[in-house]
This record gives sequence, structure tokens and C-alpha cells, in this order.
Amino acid sequence: MRIFKKAILILAIFFILRIIPGCCDCDESTIPFNFNSIDIINLDNSGEWAVTTNSDTMKPGAVAFEVALFDSLGYFYAAGPSLNSIGFGQAKAMRCDCSMPFSANQSLKSIRITSLYALTPEIDAGSEVSGYFVGRPTNNSSTGALYTSLESICGQTIGKTYYDSGVESFGLFLTVPVENDRARFAVSIKLSDNTILTDTTRLIFIQNK
Repeated sequence: MRIFKKAILILAIFFILRIIPGCCDCDESTIPFNFNSIDIINLDNSGEWAVTTNSDTMKPGAVAFEVALFDSLGYFYAAGPSLNSIGFGQAKAMRCDCSMPFSANQSLKSIRITSLYALTPEIDAGSEVSGYFVGRPTNNSSTGALYTSLESICGQTIGKTYYDSGVESFGLFLTVPVENDRARFAVSIKLSDNTILTDTTRLIFIQNK
């Protein structure tokens, strides 16, 4: 009899766990935020897959870096409301582990890259080199291709919903080998409200051997 009761209890717990997710009613309304900060980190593109790295040394044909746009004012705090301030719907969403959708008030309009050092004898310091770069979204390859144009990187941000974060990040990959012992780039992102966010990469040392 004791074993039978234990089996009934286990079955009851199992069915309760099955029923609870079905009762979830997640709020799909988006939380607005603004892109107001930019950060750039180097990518190691010498292997099969590009990965972020703290190294400042790159091979001539594998110069790449990742750009991230985000809201520095703390939009992410919306993901963790205090127990004293949440309502029933929010508490229910927390129990159900609902994703919190964010929506940027701006989309990307253009990406401009300037080389601060000469890349080749034909590409002088101060040249705009955006046309020598291709991009790739960090979180997916929604275009169906490994690399895509900078225009396509901008286009995919229009009307985009960000789940549990409001970070837009993408890799930028130089398509011509660097014929110099160093490189550095200034990246300017123009947003749909005409705001311009600018940052520079770290000084990159080119490994010629």
C-alpha cells in the first residue's frame, strides 16, 4: 500500500508539471530601448569559425572584429523586477520563464569604416574602406549566406525584436590582405534617427610570418 501511494504521488507531480507550462500566458508586448553605445572587440578569424579574442595580433588575410550596439542606460534591468513591484502577469511570466522582448527605437542606416593606417600601397591612411568589408550577424546567419553586405546587416535591424537582451552585434571581415605591419579602423554607425555612434578598434599588429 505504501509503495502504491508513493507511485500515485509521483504520477500526480508528473501531471502537475505537465499542466503548469500549458497555463503560461506570456506578455509579448515589447520593451523599447535606444542604441546609445558602441563597443568593438577583435575576432580571431584564422580558424574555421571566428571567435572573440583579446589578442591584438592578426594574420594579413584574417583581419576581423565584432561591433556591438546597446543601451548603456540599463534597459536590461527590466528583465529583473523586484518582487514588491511586479503584478500578477509579471509574476506569472517569471514562473513560466517567458522571454522578454525588446524593440529598439532606431534601426541601423549605414556602416562607415575608415582605415587609420595604409592597408596597401593603393589604400592610403584615412581612406574609407567600407567596400572592402563584409559582415555577419553574431547570433545567426539569417541571410542564408556565410557573409553578407554591410547594407544587409543594416536592413535586418528594421523592426527587429530582441529577446532577453537589446544588443545588436555583428562581425566585420576585411576582404583584402593587409600589406602593412599594423592596422586600425574607425567605425561609424548611422542610425535611423540620424544619431552617429563611433568607436575605433585597438591597434592591430599584422603577423607576416
